[in-house]
Amino acid sequence: AAHEFRRITFSDPRRGGLLGQGSVLTVSANGVETSPVIRGVWMLENILGTPPAPPPDNVPAIDPDVRGAKSMRELLAKPRDNPACFECHRKIDPLGFALETFDPIGAARTTYAKNAVIDTSGELPNGQRFADLAGLKRLLVERKAQFARMLTERLLTYACGRRIEALDRPAVDAILAATKPNDYPFRDLIEQVVCSEVFRSK
Repeated sequence: AAHEFRRITFSDPRRGGLLGQGSVLTVSANGVETSPVIRGVWMLENILGTPPAPPPDNVPAIDPDVRGAKSMRELLAKPRDNPACFECHRKIDPLGFALETFDPIGAARTTYAKNAVIDTSGELPNGQRFADLAGLKRLLVERKAQFARMLTERLLTYACGRRIEALDRPAVDAILAATKPNDYPFRDLIEQVVCSEVFRSK
């Protein structure tokens, strides 16, 4: 039936999964322009569960490249030269550069305005390199346990209506231990969340 979920196979390796969804790509942009920093921070917060520290107060905003006069990498090179900024940007920027393959509403692209070519390659802090979003997704799949922890904490936050604290870690660990043997199925995660003492005693 038309209203049922169906598995779709994409020929474009950029599509498929959360990072190829228009909803995710739109919410990590502002509808007019994209920013590797904003999308990179979104991924750290919502995919890896490792939000970066807030930027220093005296750091000016980076104007996105909407004219195509310079590459996005050139615009972001200056903050990377600042030691106070480098530690966070080496985590943020590679993720954001990979997602530059999509415009503000999630349409695939290979160039900016004036045909400036988009470079989606990057290197993660651990030295792993990728050429494009498809390559980054292959590396992220290796961190499935990290994503499952973030997702479990978000599910518990939603279910309990409060922030998950350090004291809740044993409950999160128990949910992950129960779902790990079957590779963290979403249905099992939800079941373990609603059966947890954290949820039942909220």
